[in-house]
Amino acid sequence: MRKTYRFLRAHVLQRLIPRSRVAFNPRKPVEIIGYLSMPVGVGESARLCAGALSEAGRAILLSDVSTHPDEKSFAGWAPPHVSNDLPGSRIWHLNPPMLPRAIAKKGLANFTRTFNIGYFAWELEVVPAEWRNGLRYMNAVFVPSEFTRRAIAPLTAAPVIVVPHPVTEKPATEGMREKFGVEKDAFLVSFIFSAGSSINRKNPQAVIEAFRLFSAECPTAFLLMKASGDIGRDEGLRELIASVAGKARIKIVTDKLSNAEINGLIRSSDAYLSLHRSEGFGLTVAEAIMHRTPVVSTAWSGTEDFCDPENSWLVASPLIPVVDCHPEFAGLPSAVWANPSPEIAAAHLGDIFRAPERAREKATKAREFLLRYLAENSYEKALQKLAAMQAS
Repeated sequence: MRKTYRFLRAHVLQRLIPRSRVAFNPRKPVEIIGYLSMPVGVGESARLCAGALSEAGRAILLSDVSTHPDEKSFAGWAPPHVSNDLPGSRIWHLNPPMLPRAIAKKGLANFTRTFNIGYFAWELEVVPAEWRNGLRYMNAVFVPSEFTRRAIAPLTAAPVIVVPHPVTEKPATEGMREKFGVEKDAFLVSFIFSAGSSINRKNPQAVIEAFRLFSAECPTAFLLMKASGDIGRDEGLRELIASVAGKARIKIVTDKLSNAEINGLIRSSDAYLSLHRSEGFGLTVAEAIMHRTPVVSTAWSGTEDFCDPENSWLVASPLIPVVDCHPEFAGLPSAVWANPSPEIAAAHLGDIFRAPERAREKATKAREFLLRYLAENSYEKALQKLAAMQAS
């Protein structure tokens, strides 16, 4: 049944959605639609967009289309002030497979009454058929990185504009080391990932291997990984946790943590290690940079927009064919992603460990670069660009 629905959604429902003929009106409010009350990446994307546009003085509306709302997870997130006027445009913070249900919930007739912008965060150079069909009915597309723009722009006549997630330095809970039994003098390496968005793509196995190699040089090293996912349903996550059983200095946490607690974990770390095979943007990498934590990152895909040899420790990565059972990545025979070297990553961790002051200076450079990059590519500037295109 699920396979049948996915096929119908990709090849029938996506083609039934009409494209709006309404022009972009910069004077009318913008409605942000997404999984606003779900602890998932696309939900955080929508929340960040709402905060950034509200702070820029743009009149906004919010529409929560969450399939599994969890309001308790966002006790610290207060929705910005919302307008009472009708929207002139909408930003859909939902990838194409999520759109038919959300558009049906809002109403097809309602969909065609505004200028529709899709915020699509794709992670490979090859774009699936369903995503190509979803591009058909969007008036414009925002993407989180130049990597994603290069993949999507050739497939649509609509404007495709890079708008990175507007990451900010948020409150961070103190005492996260104590909470998880990490000594004050331990060299703490952290990594945060969602198993639901393909555990193979996030590649925590390589993080564990890199840490194993590094810990031979640094006996005080401790690896703390925060994983989101359903252990009962996710065999890959269960296998990952089982693989570190009995290893006293590696801990995989699956507890629900608040945003402040996650920020506290990142801030209290001596290094953040992301050996992803591919990222549309790399939100947790950007968050680590914002908290001045030295970053070791794969040298490929979305993170390349703000990670370079001057501000981060990049891991050389040959490209290999994508092999994954995740429905988003299955059936893409020509797709490739990175295969980052744990040996190189371990050497970078060693460099950070041996020269902590130099590492902090480099991390400060990363933050300064990221702040400039985000300011130059904001949601407000993207909307202004659309208005200029409309006027020309």
